[in-house]
Amino acid sequence: MTESSKTNEFLRLLMANQKRIYAFILAMVPNQVDADDLFQETVLLMWSKFDNFVRGTSFVAWGITVAKYQILSVRKRHSTRSILLSQAAMDLLHDESEPFIEQTDSRMQALRSCIDKLSQKDYELICMRYRDEASVKSIAEQMGRSIQGIYKRIARIHDALLRCVRKTISQEEFA
Repeated sequence: MTESSKTNEFLRLLMANQKRIYAFILAMVPNQVDADDLFQETVLLMWSKFDNFVRGTSFVAWGITVAKYQILSVRKRHSTRSILLSQAAMDLLHDESEPFIEQTDSRMQALRSCIDKLSQKDYELICMRYRDEASVKSIAEQMGRSIQGIYKRIARIHDALLRCVRKTISQEEFA
């Protein structure tokens, strides 16, 4: 693998999973400043150890494991500050988070699949609202519809996506 493709793969995986890794770190430390610092250190460590990541396994689970050990390392360096959870609490949170991560990954895959099934108009509306972060007012103006009409359409799309995700997940459980 070339250095460029390795960098691209790492960045793609990180961008898709950084919120979940950061959320884990934030749960382990008492404030956002410490979480921000730990997240930056964790990402640097993940990049330096990216050759050890096994392709096809859960990047987020690997990232959380790296974060856990980074938190332990920081804790040892700053042992006079009692800002972090105990080792037992960290181990428990780490162990308990793994099934949740797998469940979240399967739900995200189901959601992506369901979004792909949307009509072109509904897909564009969802993209404008969530990817482009456009306000409902600006979407209504752009589409020549009422604000209330846009809210109703988004609610219908949410309901359809929720039903589709639930159906997809239940089919996976019985497969």
